[in-house]
Amino acid sequence: MQLQYDEYAFEERQERMVLEIVRVVRSALEEERISGKRLEALVQQISFSVAAIVDGTTFVEFADDHLVPVLGFAEGGMRDQLLLSKTGGSTLHELVADTVRDQFD
Repeated sequence: MQLQYDEYAFEERQERMVLEIVRVVRSALEEERISGKRLEALVQQISFSVAAIVDGTTFVEFADDHLVPVLGFAEGGMRDQLLLSKTGGSTLHELVADTVRDQFD
């Protein structure tokens, strides 16, 4: 697998991933008939929590250490390229608030 570093492309994919997390969480809560401000608050909270785990900003104990995930996106027709951030990590959790706000406006 070939590694690629492109901050703009990585950021685009992060934004799309956060949008999907928010949409899936919202849909599941709406199926349970949750609505209004409570719906928005729960979507915000759950989406942020999931994003923080993926980003590695939430402490996840593992054996004698902790897990630090590094998000990458498979690219190319054969998915033989891995798009990564030069900074080494994702910032999904930082995108959640604006994404939730946009989805509820």
